Amino acid sequence: MNSFVEVWAKRLEALGHVAPGKLDRGRVVEEGAMIADYLLTMVIRALDYAPPVNLEFCDFLSAILTSDREINPNDERYHFRETLLDTFLQYGIKPASEGTKEDPGIWAPPEKGLNYDLVHFESMQRDRDEVFRFIWQNRNALDLYEDSYTRVLSLRPCLRVGPDGFALQETVVEYMQIVTVLASELGRLKIEKPEDMPGDQDLMLYGGGTLIFDEYGHVKYHITNKVNSPERQTQRLKYLWEYGYYRDPSSFRNFATLHLKKRAAPFASSIRQEW
Repeated sequence: MNSFVEVWAKRLEALGHVAPGKLDRGRVVEEGAMIADYLLTMVIRALDYAPPVNLEFCDFLSAILTSDREINPNDERYHFRETLLDTFLQYGIKPASEGTKEDPGIWAPPEKGLNYDLVHFESMQRDRDEVFRFIWQNRNALDLYEDSYTRVLSLRPCLRVGPDGFALQETVVEYMQIVTVLASELGRLKIEKPEDMPGDQDLMLYGGGTLIFDEYGHVKYHITNKVNSPERQTQRLKYLWEYGYYRDPSSFRNFATLHLKKRAAPFASSIRQEW
């Protein structure tokens, strides 16, 4: 965060908003509160532009950049997106999408060829079956893995209001794909089996995507982590195997488990934290 503040302060000086090396205390407090509120809103809004499974920092960075560009195309005053992208890059985190020259890092629009003939958008704003019909009808254009269990997780009509009062209507759809395989069968998916994992080990591979529909019912973005992605699934399985998930799932302590355990612990016996 300090890195982001330093970058932002230098940029503010370059833009002529403050004199070099001189900052009014009241102005700093006011601007700092405004920036913190705006950044929090960016991060929360970005959740709708992120894949529903196997989320990584690179995915979330592209989600933040894209969601903010949609609601606030003109970022010339404070350069939030540019500063945020530079700060992430300092930590070695690149966006998952290349984006464009004008807007680096944003998600790419979907490939052309989606078929809207047999769907009713009004129903797709409330009926998961209608959404599933659209997804399965366009499974080739969306590059879905057909040999998997596919389920629509959620659909959410959204009305977003930008800092200038601009209103953006969208519908967010999340779907998941699940494949059950043996470790010995990973080769046909071009996924590497973790070293020392027995071939008869049962595995469940998770994938899925997020579809962002505009107010006219057309897909603006298809944000996906594929269930048959060799790179992502190889990395995930290696991590889970090395940390003992498949040997003893009940002992596997992920972030969510640690968070719940901490909340449930009495205050008096909580672990002391040093910052």
